Amino acid sequence: MKHSNSPSKSLALFIWKFIRIQPWKFFFFFVLSLVWCLDATVFPYILRRIIDVFTVYDLDRAASWPSLKWLLLSGMSLWVLVELSFRSRDFIRARAFPKLEADIRMAMFDHIQHHSPKYFNEHFAGSLSNKISDMTTQVSLILMNLVLFLPTIVTCILSVLFFFEVNALFAWILAIWIVIHFSICFAFTPKCVAYSNSHGEARSTLMGKIVDSLTNNFAVNLFFRFSFEKRRIIPWQKDERDKNYVANRYVAWMFLFLSVIYLFGAVILNGFMIVYWMRGKISTGEIIQIFNTTWNLMFMMWFAGETIPQFFQSIGIASQALSVMQDPQDLNDSPAAADLSVKQGEIIFENVSFHYGIKKLFENKNVHIRGGEKVGLVGYSGAGKSTFVNLILRFHSVEKGRILIDGQDIAGVTLASLRNQVALIPQEPLLFHRSLHDNIQYGRPDASQDEVIAAARLAHCDEFINRCSDGYASLVGERGTKLSGGERQRIVIARAMLAAPPILILDEATSALDSVTENYIQDSLEKLMENRTTIVVAHRLSTLAKMDRILVFDQGKIVEQGSHLELLAEGGQYARMWQMQAGGFLPESP
Repeated sequence: MKHSNSPSKSLALFIWKFIRIQPWKFFFFFVLSLVWCLDATVFPYILRRIIDVFTVYDLDRAASWPSLKWLLLSGMSLWVLVELSFRSRDFIRARAFPKLEADIRMAMFDHIQHHSPKYFNEHFAGSLSNKISDMTTQVSLILMNLVLFLPTIVTCILSVLFFFEVNALFAWILAIWIVIHFSICFAFTPKCVAYSNSHGEARSTLMGKIVDSLTNNFAVNLFFRFSFEKRRIIPWQKDERDKNYVANRYVAWMFLFLSVIYLFGAVILNGFMIVYWMRGKISTGEIIQIFNTTWNLMFMMWFAGETIPQFFQSIGIASQALSVMQDPQDLNDSPAAADLSVKQGEIIFENVSFHYGIKKLFENKNVHIRGGEKVGLVGYSGAGKSTFVNLILRFHSVEKGRILIDGQDIAGVTLASLRNQVALIPQEPLLFHRSLHDNIQYGRPDASQDEVIAAARLAHCDEFINRCSDGYASLVGERGTKLSGGERQRIVIARAMLAAPPILILDEATSALDSVTENYIQDSLEKLMENRTTIVVAHRLSTLAKMDRILVFDQGKIVEQGSHLELLAEGGQYARMWQMQAGGFLPESP
């Protein structure tokens, strides 16, 4: 979605995109809501006619029935019409609004999840989730406020016309009072919008901080930092509370001004009404009509006065939430993107350049990995190993040059086909708060139960899964907290085994495993790596001994390459790393 000069215009276009999915429902929803105008103006008019009949036939009441029955029938018919309209509107709302909210929620979720990992590193997941919730809630409030505001405007117009039929003076008094009322409301509107926007952003930021703390509750418990976390949240909570107070106080001032206008309007209108009745210029029935219409209109306008700031508060909050839909997706497929076809699994870096901010990491890098080759990547932290892997997966876009898989530029293929052909087993196991079966099946959603179990056995998961109370149906907890580190890693390996891609990337895949389990897993991984192009990132250099080739990275450059024995024989940087290993792992820096 492109940015617009007007946030309100962008929001209106966004809402309209979902309303037009079910246009007739919303058309009748708004039309039926206008029946309230008849209830507020026509009922008093009928009541006036009834009172005038009572007055005329006071001395011969039996003769009033021919005139009275049609008025009573009209009143009853109007009441039935109003009730049927309101109840029909309620059923339409019950049908239309849940779908509207669901459509908006899914559209925002779909847009947000297509961002790159870099985007999620820069935004709180809690804040993004809160904005999705804000949008669905506030769009419904905006439409419901319109249902109150629009009938009020129509009622104002009809009331003035009915009053003109009684006496022009009353019509002018009412018209002036209406103009002053809405002038005050809209005079307060700009700051209401500004304060609401500020409060909405503060609230979203606060929720992001809270979710960040809650999702890291294990660390909070581990260091017993409950008071620390509370103190850390307090400044953000104070900012949200202060901005909330300012926004609500400004609305309170608006209602104070409206109350004063209501008092003067009621005194003036009722004063003239009594004087005109005493002088015989208006009938008793007309007094009843003016009084009831004015009361109904005041009731509607008072709630409309509440609606206007709430309306713009909702616009402010929804506009803030809309900002996530205006963040451009940084990893989109090109219009001519084709599916990646992998037969050999050859990977070529052709004059690739890439920077992290001002840090020049890769400059005209050329690398050739043959199809089916097992390649290890080593180097100290920040040497460029993870970036090398991330560029293959297109988590980042290259600035210059090309990355080819079987001769196909990955920038010109669909992300879905690329990610389906390249599997990554990360150092940090990524699990959903779902069942063990669902987490393994995530590698291939159409896999059967038998295939899931086979992959679990290959990754040595089946043993501990069968010990769980619900077996494969057992929930793993948020981010897999119910499992040990080794168990989480084995689930992730089983997932990759089930996916069985032609290209496999292992990023410290066995670092969380004990030595006994690692031996089992190494056997499984060797089977998985057969006839597949495999890239292994490792700090435990012993895991690279069976690699066909090892690339030694240093500040983005490949300074050495060769087999394990060849590199040891050269006595270069790799040999020094081998000698420096403490406890089997490479230190972070020389």
